Amino acid sequence: MLRSLFILSILVPGFVAALRNRYAALLMYLWFALFRPQDWLWIDITSLRLSMVLGVMLLVPSIATGLLPNMSHPLTVGMALFLTSSLVSQIGAVRPDIGWMWIDFAARLLIASMLLVTLTSESRRLVGVVAVIGGSLGFHAAKAGLAFIVGGGTRFADGLAGAFVDNNGYALGTVMVLPLLLAAAQNVDVLLPTPGLLQTWARRAFYASVPLCFFAVIGTYSRGGFLALSAALFVFLLLQRRRFTALAVVSGVLTLLLSVVPIPQRYLDRLSTIGSYDKQVEVDVEGARESAQSRPHFWKVGIQMGLDRPFGVGLRQYEAAYDRYDFLHGRYGRQRAVHSSHVQVFAEQGLFGAIVWTGMFAYAFIACFRVRARSRVEHVSPGHQQMLFTIANAMIASMTAFLVGGAFLALALNDITWLTFGVVAALERVSAALVAEPHVEPVVAAVADDPFQRAPALEQPDAPAAAAAMPMADVPLAFQAVNSFGRVNRLPR
Repeated sequence: MLRSLFILSILVPGFVAALRNRYAALLMYLWFALFRPQDWLWIDITSLRLSMVLGVMLLVPSIATGLLPNMSHPLTVGMALFLTSSLVSQIGAVRPDIGWMWIDFAARLLIASMLLVTLTSESRRLVGVVAVIGGSLGFHAAKAGLAFIVGGGTRFADGLAGAFVDNNGYALGTVMVLPLLLAAAQNVDVLLPTPGLLQTWARRAFYASVPLCFFAVIGTYSRGGFLALSAALFVFLLLQRRRFTALAVVSGVLTLLLSVVPIPQRYLDRLSTIGSYDKQVEVDVEGARESAQSRPHFWKVGIQMGLDRPFGVGLRQYEAAYDRYDFLHGRYGRQRAVHSSHVQVFAEQGLFGAIVWTGMFAYAFIACFRVRARSRVEHVSPGHQQMLFTIANAMIASMTAFLVGGAFLALALNDITWLTFGVVAALERVSAALVAEPHVEPVVAAVADDPFQRAPALEQPDAPAAAAAMPMADVPLAFQAVNSFGRVNRLPR
């Protein structure tokens, strides 16, 4: 019952707001896609197809009012090229029926990401999008982290539905939103400018979710998640202006947390197979070493697919083509997954798709470092400087997590990665607008001349000489003139 009330408290006012405002429709669409309330409720609402309804509410009124998906930014151009490569891959698709289904999914995801760039046109909207993306998945991850702590090391074998359905995907998605949660906490005053309880508790909630998500990653027992978390944390520390201070703070917090919540030995044993996966042992607990040993083979098969078919085997069709290219003839099973997002793109969309994929990440990193440089422009306000700096760092850390963790999972079409590209494009546009604002010098109030202030004497003769030079008959006349001037020109006090 409480779950239903919680979801309704968001859905009902959210739908009303979405009908009136396109940005509100975007936030609702993002929340529904990442939070996935239909999988969290005890009642079945899938028949309502609310995701499609929200998509229509976002897209149709936007186009009708002239708010078209952005196609002018390099990252949105890359999205269009990626979709084009997916269509081209259908030429030699192994299973065209599967390809068309996933092309439809990719098109909807990419159009939503392009609209995000259009609608996120100023600082407050940008922080709102970051908060919704991070908070939607971060809510579930923080709840799982709390269960891990209370349960004394509870293990999560499954994740959420959608792209993050298994424990490995769940771990990677959690690591990707960790920097976004921190950036939202650092910029709550931009999202909620009015000081008060709402601002205070929103900041506390975002900050508190960060360590909880950390324990959620541990609870998945995912080795790829651990590598992604380590890489993201290392890069995030390097991005700070005071690196040693940040390192000391993070080390202190981790030491405190790990002393309170000890790490299960089973998790440490599983992590030990990262460096010793190629060694032969008598006991392979949970098949961890065999699982790790099979990954290079899957990657080699994917590379062979891309070399054999320059346009790829078709979107999300690696598994359908696996048996044809498996040179070990079923040693690791049939119709296996590629277990790498980067090899997945090359195998399924060929060389053109791989070039677009690589180019988008390269440009996204360059754009984030450009935003960091803009955050030091003097005439940009301190609040906007912090916003640009912290969100750019969050995007860099999040993309780093995916590049590392995504090397072990076939998640090229996960929502967060493409929405991240949209956020980076919007961030670069917002930062360019802030820097382009004219620099206005501080206005100094003009001080009116005081009629009673004595003018500086330039070459005024001394008083005795002036008095001696003035004829005595003119002295009373002079005093009358001065007295008259004082009465006529006296300013009101």
